[in-house]
Amino acid sequence: MDIDTRHQLLRDRRHWIGELSGLVIDRDGDLLLARVPAPSNGKAIDVAATYPYAREVSGLALGPSDAVFVADTVHDRVLFVDGLCASQAWLDAPGHFRSPRGLALTFGAVLVADTGNARVQHFALPGLEPNLAWHVLNQPTSIAVDSKHRVFVVNAGTARVYRVLADGELDVNFGNTIAAQGKLKQPLFVACDADDRVMVSDAQANGVFVFDDTGSFVFELPGPAAWLPGAVAAFEQRIYAADAVGGAIRIFEHNGVTARRIGAVNGWRGPVTALAVGGDGDLYIKPSLDATYYRFSANAAYVSEGTLIAGPFDAGEDRTWERAWVDAEVPASTSLTVRMVLKDTVSSPLSTDWAELPSYDVLLSKQGKDSGRFMWLELQLATDASQQSPRVRQGRAATAAEDWLNYLPLTYRRHDSDADGLLARWLKLVRGEFGRVEELLDDMPRIADANFVPESSLPWLAQWLALELPKIADDQERRALIARAIALFARRGTKESIAEFVELHTGIRPAIIEAFADRRIWILGATSRLDFDTRLPVLDPLGMVVPDESLSDERCSRDEDPVASGCAPCANQTAPATPPSLTVKTPIGRAIVGESGPLASYQVGMPLFADTAYRFCVIVDGYRACDEATRTEIARIVEREKPAHTDYRIEYVAPDMRVGLQARIGIDAIVGGDPPPLRLSPAQLGVNTQLPHVDVTRVGDTTIDGMLTLT
Repeated sequence: MDIDTRHQLLRDRRHWIGELSGLVIDRDGDLLLARVPAPSNGKAIDVAATYPYAREVSGLALGPSDAVFVADTVHDRVLFVDGLCASQAWLDAPGHFRSPRGLALTFGAVLVADTGNARVQHFALPGLEPNLAWHVLNQPTSIAVDSKHRVFVVNAGTARVYRVLADGELDVNFGNTIAAQGKLKQPLFVACDADDRVMVSDAQANGVFVFDDTGSFVFELPGPAAWLPGAVAAFEQRIYAADAVGGAIRIFEHNGVTARRIGAVNGWRGPVTALAVGGDGDLYIKPSLDATYYRFSANAAYVSEGTLIAGPFDAGEDRTWERAWVDAEVPASTSLTVRMVLKDTVSSPLSTDWAELPSYDVLLSKQGKDSGRFMWLELQLATDASQQSPRVRQGRAATAAEDWLNYLPLTYRRHDSDADGLLARWLKLVRGEFGRVEELLDDMPRIADANFVPESSLPWLAQWLALELPKIADDQERRALIARAIALFARRGTKESIAEFVELHTGIRPAIIEAFADRRIWILGATSRLDFDTRLPVLDPLGMVVPDESLSDERCSRDEDPVASGCAPCANQTAPATPPSLTVKTPIGRAIVGESGPLASYQVGMPLFADTAYRFCVIVDGYRACDEATRTEIARIVEREKPAHTDYRIEYVAPDMRVGLQARIGIDAIVGGDPPPLRLSPAQLGVNTQLPHVDVTRVGDTTIDGMLTLT
C-alpha cells in the first residue's frame, strides 16, 4: 500500500532552517565553521596575565595605506607607524600629552582623547599638526567616529557617552536620549559601525549595548554568562568584544535588530586595552597601556565549534518520525555530532531531553512514553585544527513510509511481528538505500538548473552551453547569465552582442561603429569634399581590362588628308563629294599598375565597397582600459565574438578633441552646459569678470554683460 511520507529538509538552496551559532554558509550553500582573524604565522599569542584582568582604556586608530596610530598611555605619547615604509614617529601636542587614551580618525584629522588634560586634541592630516582642541569634557577616554564624521566620546568623569559636533559643541539631545535608556552605568569603550550604530561596553552592567544614531537602544550582545566585556570594535556585520574573564575576544554577528555569538578570535588569550579593524578585515589588538600591538589576519582560521538548532518539526497527527540522516564531510581532527529530541508536545525541550544519534543515518525508535510527533535537531561542528572544518550539505528527516514487509509472504511476520523487529528494520534500511538512488534520479533536472546547481559547478554547467563565465561576475550574476545564455547566443555576432560580452568580461561597454555607416552620399553640385563625402576607390571598380586593338571608336578629322595622315582605311576609300568624318581604330581598355587588378565577373564594382564592407571599429575610453591586461582581454573577447568574415580595429580614445579632425560627441567630445552665473559680491574685474564689448545692457550707471547675474 502507498503511504504518504513527510520529509523535512534543513536546507533549501542557500537557506538553512534554525538558529546558527559559530557557523557560516559558504558559496555552495554548505555549512562550515565561521572564519575568524588569527595570527598570520599560525602561532598563537598568550599574554601572561591574572584573570579576570583589570579593564583599562587605551587607543588604536587606523589610517589609509595601513597607517597605525597607537596611544602609549603609560608614557604620555602617541605613536604613528607608516604602513608603507614602516617608519615611526611620535606625535606631540601643545602642553604635551597626559594619559592619552582613545584614538579615532575623522575627515582630515586624527583625534586623541587627552584624558589628563581634559581635552580632545586634533592633529590635521596629512602633516599631523596639532591645530584644534576641544575642552568640553573633563575626562574623555574612549573615542569613535561614524560615517558622517560625528565624534562619540566616553566621559569617565560623568559616566556618560556624548556626541560632539564639528564646532566642538556637545549634542545635548543625543546625550540625553542615550542616558534616558537606562542601560549605561559605567561606560568603558565606544565604537561605531558603517550604519552609524553605536556600541558601548559598560563595566558596571557588564554588557555591550547597541544604539542607533539617535541614541535609542536597539539590542544587547548575547555574551556568555558572567562575562566582563571591555574593548569593542565593529566591522561590517561583526562586533568584536574583549572578555576580561578568560582573555578571549568574543565575536558576534548581527542583522541590525538582533545578534548571535559565533565564537572567539583564534590564537589569542590576554588582556585587551583597545581594538581596531582595518578595511580588509584585519584585527589590531592592543594588550597593554604601552605602544605594543598585534595584527591578526582576517579569515585566517576557523572557530573551534559551532551549532545549528532547528525545530520543532511536526510529523502530523498520529504520525511519528522514522528516519533522520545528515549528508556531511568530516575531515580528520574535526567532528560532527547530531543530537535529537522526540516529544509528543511542542513545548521546548530540556537539556536532559537531548539524545545523541549513533550515526549520521539513523532509524528512530520511540523514546519512553513519547511517540515522537515533534522533533528537534541539533548539529554540533567542532575542530581541533584551525585550518579545517566539517562540511554539512544537508540534514533531513522523514516519517514512516510503506512497509516492505507487506510484500513478503505472511510466514515472514510470524517471528518478526514487532515493527522494530530485525527483518522490518533491515527492510527499512534497504528502502532507504533505494530511496537515495531515486532521489538522485529525481534531482537530475536540478543539475541543469542554474538556480539550484552549487556555485562550484557553475563553470561545468556553462561549459555545456559553450558559455565562458566572466571572472568579474559574482555568483548571482553568473547564474543569471547561464539562465539567459540561449537569448545571448540568438543575437551573437551583432555589434550589440559584441559590446555586451565585452562589458560582461571587463565592465567596460565600448562603442562599436560599422565602417559602412561612415559612408556618405556624394551629390554633384551639393557636397563633394574629398575624404569627407567623396573617396577614391582603392582599385578600379571595373577591374583590369586588357587593351584590344581590333576595336576602335576614335574618328579622323574630315579636313585632314587621309593619305598624308597615314590612315590606310580612309586612304583606300573613294572620296565622296562631301568627305565624311574618318575613323581610326585605337585600343580599348586600360591597365594601370597599382590602380587596377584582375576581377572576376561577380567582383565587378566591389572595390567601391571593399574598404568598408565587413569592417567595424571598437571604440573604448582610454582611461578605463589603461592596463595591458584589460586591453588584451577586450581584444580577446572581440576576436571571439565577431563574425568570421569580418575585420575590426580597436581604438582607445583619449580626451584630445580636435575640431575638424577628431570631435565625436559622447566619445571624445562632450557638449557643455551654460556656465554658472557670476554674483556681484565676489566678482573681481579682470579676474572672474570683464567688461563686455558687445550686447551690453546698461542699468543706471552700471554696465553688466549677459554672464553677470544680479542677486
